[in-house]
Amino acid sequence: MKHLTKKPLYSALLLGLSSCFPAMADDVKELSTISVQGQVDTGPKISTDKLLSVAGSGGDPLKAIEALPGVVLSDDGSGEPAVRGSSPEDNYYQTDHMPVGYLFHTLGDSTYNPSTIENFSLKAGAWDSQYNNAIGAVLDTQLRDPYLEPIQTELDISFLRAGILIEGAVTENSAFFASWREGLLDWYIDHIDEPDEGIAITQVPKYNDYQFKYHYEVDAVSNFRFVALGARDALTVELGEKFEEANKEPGLVGRVNIDGYYDSQGFMYDTLLTGGSSSLWVFSHKAQDFEFEIGSLFDITMQSHDYRIKNILEMPLKNGDGLHLGIELKDNQFKYQGDGLYNPCNDDLESCDPASTGEPFTLGDSLSIRSSRLFSTYDYMLAGGHSISFGVNSLYNEFLKELSIEPRLNTRYYLNQNWTLTAAIGRHSQTPRDLFAIFKETGNQMLDMPKSEHFVAGFEFKLDDDLDMSLEAYYKNLHELIISNHQYDEELNATAHKYINGAQGHSYGLEFLLNKHLTDHWYGWLSVAYSKTKRKINTTGKTFNYSYDRPWVINLVANFEWSEKTTVGFKWRYQSGNLLTPILGGTAIYQCDSGFEEVNTGNGCGAEPYLYDPIEGEFNSERLPARHGLDMRLDYQKSEMTLFYFEIINAYSNLNVTEYEYSDDYSTKEGVSELETLFSLGVKLNF
Repeated sequence: MKHLTKKPLYSALLLGLSSCFPAMADDVKELSTISVQGQVDTGPKISTDKLLSVAGSGGDPLKAIEALPGVVLSDDGSGEPAVRGSSPEDNYYQTDHMPVGYLFHTLGDSTYNPSTIENFSLKAGAWDSQYNNAIGAVLDTQLRDPYLEPIQTELDISFLRAGILIEGAVTENSAFFASWREGLLDWYIDHIDEPDEGIAITQVPKYNDYQFKYHYEVDAVSNFRFVALGARDALTVELGEKFEEANKEPGLVGRVNIDGYYDSQGFMYDTLLTGGSSSLWVFSHKAQDFEFEIGSLFDITMQSHDYRIKNILEMPLKNGDGLHLGIELKDNQFKYQGDGLYNPCNDDLESCDPASTGEPFTLGDSLSIRSSRLFSTYDYMLAGGHSISFGVNSLYNEFLKELSIEPRLNTRYYLNQNWTLTAAIGRHSQTPRDLFAIFKETGNQMLDMPKSEHFVAGFEFKLDDDLDMSLEAYYKNLHELIISNHQYDEELNATAHKYINGAQGHSYGLEFLLNKHLTDHWYGWLSVAYSKTKRKINTTGKTFNYSYDRPWVINLVANFEWSEKTTVGFKWRYQSGNLLTPILGGTAIYQCDSGFEEVNTGNGCGAEPYLYDPIEGEFNSERLPARHGLDMRLDYQKSEMTLFYFEIINAYSNLNVTEYEYSDDYSTKEGVSELETLFSLGVKLNF
C-alpha cells in the first residue's frame, strides 16, 4: 500500500481502532530455528519457539521481530521492520522463493499461520548473491513440509480470529496442509459511528489469509512441491467536516476505502544430480489487487502480476569447495487507473506540502518491469574450517535499461573452538518502490535503481553450552535515492522530471547480542544496538538525520518455567524517540478561482482560509522523548490439547509520546501518547 502514498492518514485510524481490541493470537508447536544474521549462516540463533513466546507478540513470530537487534517497526502502522537505518520500503520479503504481497494485516497480525512456518531468517546486511531487489534487509520465510501422517484437523478460535488447519498424507509418498484464517471483528460489530468526532467506520477491519502446500516425493532423490498463499484486507471509513484533521487537509472529507489482496502460487522441483550436485527449479506467479480511496485526495485502483522463473544449481567440488549458480527471469506487470490531488514528495527525505493543495492527476495506463539476472557464489574452504565465499549478482533491468554488477563476499575465521571472526561486503540495488515515481503521468521512467554497499565485521563467542554472544559493527552506504525535483515547474519547463535520483546517505552502528539457552528452567536474550543514520540532498548539500534514525535500541527478554505447566516471561524495550520536523506556525491559504493564494485578494477567494500551510523548521531536527515499556506474559498448558496465555502490554503504563497534535493554525500543540496498559487473553485448542 505504501507504494502509492507515503504514511497515509488511514494508518492512524487503524492504530486507533486496533488499540481498542487487544490482540489474541495462539501458541504453536515447537518449530525450527530462526536465524538473526548480518551475513550468511552466522550469528547466535534464536529459535522459533522462543519468538512465539515473546511477551507482547501474541504468539506471532513475525510480530516478535522488533525484539531482535537493530530492528524498529515502521512509523506508518504497517508493522513492517526498518532494519539498520533503512526504510521498510528498502526490504525484500519472500516465502519459499516466492515474493510476498504484504506481511501484516490491518490489525497487526501477520499474514501467516505460525503453525505452517518452518523457519525464517533476517538478512540484516551483505547477504549472499541469491537474494536481490533490496538495499535495506531481506526477510526469508520457509514453510515446513506437511507431515506424512493420517489427516488431522486443528481449530484455532479466539475473540478476533478463527482458523482451521487440515493436514495429512494423500498417498504413501505425498502429503498436504491447508490453512485458512479469518478475522471475526465484522461478525459482531457492524459499524462504529462517532458523529461528534466526524468518524463513521462503516466497514470494520476485515481480513483473511491462507497457506497451502503439497509435497510429493517423486523418488529417492527428487521432490515436487506446490505452494499457494495469500491474504486480503478491507476497511471503509466516512470522514466528516468535524474530523480533527479536516481543517488541515480538507480533501480528507469523504470516503476512505482500502481493499486489497494478493495471491501467490509456485511450483518447485528439486533433484540430486550425479556427483552430488543438486538443482532447484521454481516457477511462481503473484497476483495483487489494490483499491485505495481517500476523500478527494486519491481514488486509485491497481492490479499487478509478477511472473518468475528461477533455477539454482549447487555443485560440491572434489577439493571440498562449493559452487552455486543461478538464473532468474522476472516480469512484473501493472495496470492502474485513478485520479486525485498529488504533490510529488518522499516524506522520508523531505517536507511535503499539504496534499489538498496538490496538482490534479489522472492515471490510466499499464507498465511492465522485466528483469533478468545471473548469480553465483564460490565457497572456498580453508584448513581448520575457515571459509571465504565470493559471489556476484548480475542484474539487467529492462524497464530502466540499467545493468548492475553486484559483488558479494563473506568470510568466517575460527580463532579457536569458542571465538569466531566474521566479515562481509556486498553491493545491492532495488527497483524503485514508490510507483508514483515511475508512473508515466506522475513520475520519471528514466530513474536509476537506488543502490547500497554494506560492510559488516564482528565476532561470535561461545561462553559455555548455554550462553553465547556476538558483537557486530556495520556501515551502509546508500546512493541514487529518489526524491522530488525541487526545480520542477511544469509551466516553465515541461521537459523536467518530477522525481530524480537526488539523495544519498549512510548508516553505521554496533550491535551486541547475549543469548541464554534453556537451562535452569529459564532462557532469554539481551540485545543492545547503537546506530546513526544520515541522508543528504545532492542539489543543496544539506545533511540531516534520517527518519528512521534511532540511536539506542535495547531489548531484554526472559522466560522462566515456573512449573511443568506454567511459564512466565517479560520483554522490556527501550528505544530512542522518533524524529520530527518542528512546526513554527502556519500560513493561511485561500482557495481562489485562479488556484491557491497566501493572501485573500477577493477575486473569487473564500472569506475563510481553506487551510493553513505549516511553517516547518529544520527537517528531522527534533526528537521525541525516548520510548520504553514492559510487556508480561503467562502461559498455562492445561493439557496436550489446550493452552491458555495471558499478556499485559505496557505493564507500568508509561505514556510514550508518539507525536504532537497541532491546532488548525499550528499555533499550539500537545503531545499524543500511546494507550496505557492493555490486557490480552488467548487460547489454543488441538483436536
